[in-house]
Parts: sequence; C-alpha cells; structure tokens
Amino acid sequence: MDFLLNGRWPGVITMQHILFWIAFSGVSSYIYFSFFSMGEAALAMLFMLSINIPVYLLCFKKLVPEFYQQARYGEYVRYTASLFVISSLIRILVEPELFSAFRSGDGKYLFMVYFMQAIIILVPSMQSISKYKLIAERELSALSIRKKEADMELLKSKINPHFLFNTLNNIYSHSYATDGSSADLIKQLSLLMQYTTYEMEKKKIPVERELQMIAALSKLYQLKSNRELNLIMNFDSSELISVVEIPPTVFLTLFENAVKYSAMGRDEHAQITATLLFRTSEVEFNILNSISEKKIEDDAINYRGAGLKVLTMILHQEYGEKYEMKTEQNETTYFTKLIISI
Repeated sequence: MDFLLNGRWPGVITMQHILFWIAFSGVSSYIYFSFFSMGEAALAMLFMLSINIPVYLLCFKKLVPEFYQQARYGEYVRYTASLFVISSLIRILVEPELFSAFRSGDGKYLFMVYFMQAIIILVPSMQSISKYKLIAERELSALSIRKKEADMELLKSKINPHFLFNTLNNIYSHSYATDGSSADLIKQLSLLMQYTTYEMEKKKIPVERELQMIAALSKLYQLKSNRELNLIMNFDSSELISVVEIPPTVFLTLFENAVKYSAMGRDEHAQITATLLFRTSEVEFNILNSISEKKIEDDAINYRGAGLKVLTMILHQEYGEKYEMKTEQNETTYFTKLIISI
C-alpha cells in the first residue's frame, strides 16, 4: 500500500478515477446512442461531460477536503445538495432545448438525469474520503513506528546515565573513609546527575527539589575553590517548600546565570545572594549577583539574555499572566526578582 500511495505507481485513487470514468462513459454512451444518431450522441455526451467533469472535480478537490475533512458536516451536506440540485436543473432545462430527443417531462429522462448527477457527486466524494482515510491511516502507522523507535532510543539513553549514577555512588562509598572532600564532591555531582537524568523529564517538581540542586551546585563550586566563596542563600523554611511545584530548572537557571556572570570561583570579589519567600498566594525568588568584567570578556555577552529568554518562554507557557519577573542592572550588580502565583 505504501508503494501505491508514494507515487511510484499511478496510485489507488488515480486508478479509481480512471476506472470510474471508463465505466461512466461506457454506460452513458450506451444510453445516449439509444436516443441519438452517432453525431448527435457525441454532442450530447460532450455537453453532459462539460457539466459533470467540473462537478466531479469540485466534489473531490474542494467540498470533501474543506468541509468533510474539517468536520464541517452540515456545510458539506448543504453544498453537495445544492450542487446536485443546480447541476440537475441545468441539464433538465438546457438539454431538451438542444437535443429534441430529450423531453423534460419524460419520467425516464428525469430518472436518468437525477441518477447520473447523484453518481457524479457521490463517487468522487467517496473517493476523496477514502483517500483522506488511507493517508490518515498511513500517517498513524508511521507515527506508531516512530514512537516505538523513540521509546527505544529513550530507553537506550537512560542506560548510560543510570550506570554512571550508580558508579558515582559506589565511588562515593569507597572514598568517604579516606578523602571526605572528594567524597562530598562526588556526592554533589551524583545529585546533579540524578536531577538532570530523572527530574528534568517531569513537568513539575517540588520547590524543595529545585533548591536542593541549587545547594548541590553551589557546594560543587565551593569544593572546587581554594577559598571561601561569597554565596549567601536564605530560603524560607515554610512547609510549602515541599508542596508547591514548579517546572524544573526555573530557579536553577537564574542561579546558573548568576554564577556565570559573577565568575564565582574565579573572581575573588564575586558574590551571590539568593532568597526565597512564601506568601499567601505566591512564591518569590530573588537573586543578586556581582558582574565580573573578566567573565564578560571571556564569555559571550548574550549568555544571560539567551537563558532568560528560554526561561520566560517556559514561565509564559506554564503560568500565562500569573507570574512576574523583573530585572535591574547597574555597573557592578545584576538583580532578578521572580514572583509566581500559587
């Protein structure tokens, strides 16, 4: 079936058109030659076809795709019924005037006209509907195959991170007794890997989980540095911290941007202050960081803008108008306030 639909052969629908017109022309020729001489029959056939070919194409290319396939069934029925009435009336009123063998009041003639017009409307409509269903079924089958392939790739992608996560835990257990700082570094790295492997797939996670990742990341920077870093985090101890959920990386993105632009761990004057507050119907996250000239020279200036742009898209998609994010910048500091309604 794919071979037929992909255009390497005339195709199922094209063959249906050809077979229909062969059959329709053959039956019509037999009827018309029973009324007329050969020359008059040919002229009568040409007149009938000049009306019915446009009607046929209109049903197949216009009415079914634009109305039936869009579930506008009422309009589809009205237009096809109108087309049947109009095409029948044209033939009934014009053909007897052009061809004397036809009598408009003759019951056989009227039956022939109505039957022909019904066929010329119903057949292309059924063909167009069958084409729509064939293509829909083919696409559904292709989507099902792609989904299975994607599921398999997703399963494969989980194997290596899961293996590394378990390996890090094993290394942590072995190094804890001999080298506490290295063990702590491995532990924080393991927590971040667990977060990126499992939590990032979720639509929402508890605020508590997000803050744990900020703490883990800050601890990694602290462990990597030879001096005490100026990292201050004041997070509200409200019970809501484990109840309220947000999309993953919302607060973490702001923290990563602050680390990036303050050159935390590289600039001895770098500082970051982060606070989290819960109110009656909202949660507020504030973060203030210094701006390191050395860092801006070393890295792309638009890093923060790109991060905030993606974050804004996530927030707008999830909360609509139920959030507010403000930023303030001067020569030495950058401040971001994010308020989310809960």
